Amino acid sequence: MQRVGSPGSRLLSEEQFSCSICLEVFVEPVSTPCGHSFCKACLQGYWEHSKKFVCPMCKKTYPKKPEMSVNRVLAEISSQFQGLVMADGAGPSSRGSTLNLSTESGHGGSPGRNTGTFAQAGEVPCDACIGRKLKAHKSCVNCPGSFCETHLRHHKKVKSMTSHRLIEPTFNLEDKICKKHERLLDVYCRTDHVCVCSACAESAHKSHDIVSTDHEWKKKMTNLGKKRSELKHLIKERAKKLDEIKQSIKVIKSSAQKELEDSWHVYAELQRLVEQSQAELVEAIATKHREAERHAQELARGLENELSLLRRRSSELEAHAQTQDKIVFLQNVSTLAAPPEPSDWSTVSINTDLYLGSIRASVSNLVDKFQEELKKIYGKELRKVQNYSSEVILDPATAQRNLAVSDDGRQVRYEERKSSQSEGPKRFHPALFVLGREGLGSGRHYWEVDTGRKTAWTLGLCSGSARRKGEIKLSPESGFWCLWLKGNEVKALDTTRLPLTLPSQPSKVGIFLDYEAGQICFYDVKARQQLYTFTNTFKENLFPIFSPCLNQEGKNSAPLVITPVKHT
Repeated sequence: MQRVGSPGSRLLSEEQFSCSICLEVFVEPVSTPCGHSFCKACLQGYWEHSKKFVCPMCKKTYPKKPEMSVNRVLAEISSQFQGLVMADGAGPSSRGSTLNLSTESGHGGSPGRNTGTFAQAGEVPCDACIGRKLKAHKSCVNCPGSFCETHLRHHKKVKSMTSHRLIEPTFNLEDKICKKHERLLDVYCRTDHVCVCSACAESAHKSHDIVSTDHEWKKKMTNLGKKRSELKHLIKERAKKLDEIKQSIKVIKSSAQKELEDSWHVYAELQRLVEQSQAELVEAIATKHREAERHAQELARGLENELSLLRRRSSELEAHAQTQDKIVFLQNVSTLAAPPEPSDWSTVSINTDLYLGSIRASVSNLVDKFQEELKKIYGKELRKVQNYSSEVILDPATAQRNLAVSDDGRQVRYEERKSSQSEGPKRFHPALFVLGREGLGSGRHYWEVDTGRKTAWTLGLCSGSARRKGEIKLSPESGFWCLWLKGNEVKALDTTRLPLTLPSQPSKVGIFLDYEAGQICFYDVKARQQLYTFTNTFKENLFPIFSPCLNQEGKNSAPLVITPVKHT
């Protein structure tokens, strides 16, 4: 009922702000296209129950769910009216309560909102509040939403207690309500890995493994905590490895620059040697040319003098031969001087091929100088690979029974008497070999073996699957990359056996493996010289291999010794 007061105000009753479904003051009122207003939750519940989109007032039917927009003016007035009622101590269902809407009142907000605290970050807000929302006091399962104390009035009615279930404030409540039974999803089906309500648990999931959501949550959170810890550990490891890689990039850049600078120095020195050798060759040719020319000129001058004398003598004789007076001729002939003794010029010759072997000798001398430079480069390379020194220990379980391995696993020698150890699949037989204990499947590794004055030995690497019984062919095709010394000659056992030209036999051999690069390099440590390099693609673990060979009547009885690496 509407009552008119003073000219500047109008008195409105509570009935004009009540939802025709719940008969309470509007909470989040929405209007249908036909112009009637209802609480949003009430209208949604009505449509879900009736399964049709019908206006509860005029019964107008809509083919599809109409667009529902909140009537903000009505919502503001309802909220203000509700607040005044609460402030005056009127019961939530008091009829005849009035609201004074005065143009002079100055109320632009909702007085009722001061009955609670505003929702802060992380707190569930009231879904019915307009503008700044109050903190929700409860959430309603039947009208999925969260409400403050003021907007819970019609949810707390005695007549509604059978259909309205209130729980603690919950975010996204609609996603936590069973669509079929309109109950809270409070149990978890481990069989189907889904949250269900208690009614679903007793029907569709009756024979399944069912636990409370709290229990499953605690279990899942515990597992999640473990995974988080593992993930943090992995992140920490990856971050550390990333720092190492970034540092490696800096080192690579610095190393590349240093390598370039070293190459400039090396090639500048080689160029200097070439220019010096060429200059020396030019000077030598010029010197030979000057000496040969001087000698030839001396011979020519001597021959010219003798030729001049002979010509004068010939002229004198020619003049006497023209004398017809016999007396004068005889008198003059006796006064002729004796002819000079002629020189023997038959053996005199000039060698015009003065420069035979000059270029060869010059280039040979240049090669010797290049070899000295190469020796320096090998020395630097050897110092670098020695930085990758790895501990190699012999594995007695792989040693042929005539081979005796020292207790520290660093020496092996041949003995005539076989050990009493049984033949196992890992042991070589009858080949005189023993392997290192650890297989090498990545990275760079270097070790040194003292061969002393031994007259025979075999060193290198072999693949883990290489043959160990019966006759063995030492070649890369068979999984062996080795050098051997036999008959005072060192050979590389590649596809063919390649004799190595060496100034002397190595007394200490360095072996370097770059697994990823596919290289196995051998060095004469004391001579600082590279002996040979195998190139291949490795697909399995490689093991260091050693053979001290037979004693050869005591001439080869010394052991092979794996020695600590000392930078040369």
